[in-house]
This record gives sequence, C-alpha cells and structure tokens, in this order.
Amino acid sequence: MTTEIKFVLITTDELTKLLEEACERAVTRVLANQEDELLNISQICERIPGMTYYLFKNLCKEQKIKSVRGRYSLKRVKTALEST
Repeated sequence: MTTEIKFVLITTDELTKLLEEACERAVTRVLANQEDELLNISQICERIPGMTYYLFKNLCKEQKIKSVRGRYSLKRVKTALEST
C-alpha cells in the first residue's frame, strides 16, 4: 500500500479564512442539531418581540453572551432573557 503525499502552498490569510469557515460550518451544524440558530443583532431583534439593539447589548454585557463572528445563539439569548 502506497500513501501519496501532496503539498499545497497557501498564504496564512487564506489558511486562516479556510479554518474560520470550517469552524463556522461545524458550529452551525451543531446548533442545527440542537434546533438553534446563529443570528446577527438585527435578526434577533426581529425574532424577539420588544428586543432593541440597546437592550440586546446590555443583556450581552450582563449575561456575558459571546458571539461567533458577529452572530449570537438564539437559544442562549432567550435563556439569558428568562434568567433576568
């Protein structure tokens, strides 16, 4: 059995982008399995009645909600709202 090895030359920026995209796809798949979504702030404000940008930013600060490339877990935001 012979193993073939190939070398690929890419810049660090391309590698970084490739890894970020792969990680984002993995996180999206996990969230889909948990029936969750990654949404940006305006989408969250549309989905949750009464939510505004200002209220959302305060909630993030109080509950330490983390973003994934500017997107937030809808379930995490709803859970944070219930606990306040």
